Amino acid sequence: MEDTSVIRIPRQWLKGVPEDQVVLQQIFRLGLYQYWVQCALELYREGFGSLGYIAEQMGLSKRDLIREARGRGIEPDFSEETVREELS
Repeated sequence: MEDTSVIRIPRQWLKGVPEDQVVLQQIFRLGLYQYWVQCALELYREGFGSLGYIAEQMGLSKRDLIREARGRGIEPDFSEETVREELS
C-alpha cells in the first residue's frame, strides 16, 4: 500500500508546467534524486567514505554518483586505501 503526502506549491513555481500528475511526480522524483546526490556529495566532501561506499549506503548508483561528482568539479580520490576499501 502506497502512502501519499500532500504539499502546497506556490503557483508561480509551476508557471508553464502542465498540470498533469505524471509530470508533477516526475519533477518531484528528479528533485528528490538531486537532493540525495547533493547529500551524498556533501558526505564525500566531509570524508565519510568513498563515493562508492556513500552511493551504496544511500541507494544511489556508484556510476551515476561519480558522474554527478565530476560534473560538479569533484574528482574521486583513488588512493591505495580507497582502492582496498572498494575491493573489500
